[in-house]
Amino acid sequence: MGVSFHATDNSKDVISAMKAQIRQAMEACGKEMEANAKNRVHVRTGALRDSIEYEAGDDYAAVGSDLDYALAEEMRNGGGHDFVKPAVSEHVSDYENIIKSALEG
Repeated sequence: MGVSFHATDNSKDVISAMKAQIRQAMEACGKEMEANAKNRVHVRTGALRDSIEYEAGDDYAAVGSDLDYALAEEMRNGGGHDFVKPAVSEHVSDYENIIKSALEG
């Protein structure tokens, strides 16, 4: 009577699945950041709001605009028109929850 033991290394599959979950979380965070920035931006014509987009990668999410005046609007002293910084900084716990949910799922 013998005892046999067989082990299978699934680490590559596990790492691949984790990377996919993180990528999914970055996409979700990016979409949420975009929505938050669009909700905060000062609107005159709607061009700046419409230009706000997110980008997500394997381990990051970013939001912004490529319009020439977007940075000036964001950095306006005393104008209170910043939209990117608060879209990120005021919702950190939301983004943490998105990431946590993706990794638990």
